[in-house]
Amino acid sequence: MALIFGIVVANAYPNPNPEKPLILKLLEHLDNKGESRFFNFSSIREPTEANLLKQLTPVQRVQVKAQLSELDKRLKRLSEDVTMLETQLGTSGGNESLERRIQGITLLLKEPSTLSSDAPLVGNSNGNRLAASAANKLKVTLPSDILFQKSNSTLRPEAGLILDKIVTDLQAYPGSTIRIAIHTDNPREAKENRNLSFKRAKAVQQYLSSALDDPYRWLIIGYGETRPLVANDTEVNQQRNRRVEIAVD
Repeated sequence: MALIFGIVVANAYPNPNPEKPLILKLLEHLDNKGESRFFNFSSIREPTEANLLKQLTPVQRVQVKAQLSELDKRLKRLSEDVTMLETQLGTSGGNESLERRIQGITLLLKEPSTLSSDAPLVGNSNGNRLAASAANKLKVTLPSDILFQKSNSTLRPEAGLILDKIVTDLQAYPGSTIRIAIHTDNPREAKENRNLSFKRAKAVQQYLSSALDDPYRWLIIGYGETRPLVANDTEVNQQRNRRVEIAVD
């Protein structure tokens, strides 16, 4: 009777702010814990490259492809320019990367630093010993391979085409001291390298002096292997170290 009376009263006068029964609260609490416990966090992922590509519109895809095509053309042009420079300098990058080949050309044209403690062969056109000057008005650096055969002090037949251009530059400094310094790599004995470099410097001096009318003073230096630009550990590096320097002091 009490149960029936309670149901009748509840229907006649419902609570304006009813509370859920305790059993329902417990069930909801357990459901919420289950959801948090078994939530799949792997569904939250960082955007990947594939996802980013999927987000590109057709127009954006066309633009990206055009940019890649232009970059590829620039890379090919740069590679051709580097190859042309290497040909002009008488060097070769072989299988080196494009960046390493550019670094090699930069090192080849870099000014040498201070004098080595090893004594190079130094002389003038009369054979007298001289001290090298530090101030340069004009300086040209060339790979030895474009002027000389390897291990030879005789000028190549085509070397005159290059030296004639230098003669034109030297004519702007009449009566000056012209310094010719030759460097080698290190496959031979140090003394042999110094002698070879001195003979090569003498050959360059004889060619230039015969082409210049005005009197010049000549400083001839055979450094041999004493002032390498890079380590003589590869064929490419050895080629970089074999160089001719002609300067107006």
